[in-house]
Amino acid sequence: MTKAWQGCDAVRPYRRAYLGWHGLAWAGATIAYQPFLSFLLPLKIIGIGGHPDPILLSKAVLLGGVTAGFANLGWGLVGDRVVARGGGRRSLILAGLVGVLLSYVMLALASTPTELLLALFGFQLVLNLLLSALVATAADEVPVHDKGLLGGVLCVGAPAGALVSVVTTLPGMSVDRGLLWIAAMIPILVLPYALQQRYPVQRGPQQSPTTVGEPAEAQSFMLLWLVRLLLQIASKAVFFFLIYYFAETVGQVRPAAIAQLTFIAALIAPPAALFLGRVSDHYGRHRVVLLAMIAVMASGLVVMAVQKDLVFAVFGYLMFASAAAICLSLHSGYSMLRLPVGLASGRGLGLLNLANTLPAVAVAALGTAIVPQHGYRTLCWILAGAVVVAGSFLIPRKS
Repeated sequence: MTKAWQGCDAVRPYRRAYLGWHGLAWAGATIAYQPFLSFLLPLKIIGIGGHPDPILLSKAVLLGGVTAGFANLGWGLVGDRVVARGGGRRSLILAGLVGVLLSYVMLALASTPTELLLALFGFQLVLNLLLSALVATAADEVPVHDKGLLGGVLCVGAPAGALVSVVTTLPGMSVDRGLLWIAAMIPILVLPYALQQRYPVQRGPQQSPTTVGEPAEAQSFMLLWLVRLLLQIASKAVFFFLIYYFAETVGQVRPAAIAQLTFIAALIAPPAALFLGRVSDHYGRHRVVLLAMIAVMASGLVVMAVQKDLVFAVFGYLMFASAAAICLSLHSGYSMLRLPVGLASGRGLGLLNLANTLPAVAVAALGTAIVPQHGYRTLCWILAGAVVVAGSFLIPRKS
C-alpha cells in the first residue's frame, strides 16, 4: 500500500488552503460531465444515427437524471458507513475517478443506441461516486465559519466546464478526441486533493447556533430542498433549450457561439460567488445573499421573455446564468451549514442532490406541454415565476 493511499486514513489539521485544493478537484469533477452531457452526447447521438435524434437524447437525459439521483444517494450512504467505521471518503473519490476514466472508453466504443444508453448508465454510476464523495468530504471537513466561502469555491467548476465545452466544440474536434482530452485533465485536478491526508470532521451540534429542535431543522432543510428543486428546473430548462430559444426569438445562433456565451457567464460568477460567500460568512446573512441572487435570476428571465433583439437576449441570459451559478453554489454551502444534526453528510447531501437530478423530468414535461403551443418566451415567464416561488421559501416565517 502506497504512502499516498495510506494518507487517506491519516488526519491533518484544517487550513484555508484546503478550499483551494477542493476547488481544483471540484473543477475536475465538473469537467468530467459538463462538456460531455452538454455537447459531446448530442454529437455522439448524431454520429450513431447520422442525424439529430431528439427522442434518443430525451431518453438519455431521463436515464441520466434518474440514475444520477439514486446513485448519488446510494454512494452517500456508503460513504457515511465508511466514515462511521473510522475511514475516510478519499478512497471513494479515487475509485470514482478511475471509474469515470474507464466509462469514457465505454462511451467512445458505443456504436448503437442501446450501447450508448448502457454506457451512459455506467458513466452516471461512477460519476456520482466521485461527486458524492467530494461534496460530502467538504461538508464533513470544512468548519462552520468557512461554509459560505466553500459555496463560493464550488462556483469555480462552472468556468472550468464551460471552457472545456468551448474547446470540445472547436472545428475538427471529434467526440473521441474530446473525451481523450477531458480524461487527461481530470486526474491532474482531482488527484492533489484525493491523495491528501484526511482532515478532522467538523460537523456537530455546534454547527447550528440557533438550533430549535429536530422537527424545525428538518422543515428548514426540506424548504432548502424545494428552493433548489425550483432553481434547478429553471437553470436546466434554460440551458437545455438555449439554442432553440435564440433560434426562435432572434434567429439562428451557432452552437460554438452559445458555448462561448456560457463561458462568459461562467467567468462572471466565481469572483462574485467567492466575495458573497465570504460576506455571508462574516455577517451571517446567507439567506439575504441568496434572495438577492434569486431576484437577479428572475429579472434575467423576464428580460429574456420580453426582449426584442439579440443584445437584450444576451444580456438577459448573462444576468440569469451568472446569478444562477452564484446562487446554486452558495446554496450548496448554506445547505451544508443547515444539515440537521444527526443526519450524516452523505445521506443528507444525497437527498439534496435529488433536487439536482429530478428537474430533468420536469424539463422534459415543460418542453412537451408548453413550448410547442406557447413558445420559449412563455417558458421564460413560467420559469421566472418558479424562481420567485423559490425565493419565497427563503423568507423567514414567524411561528
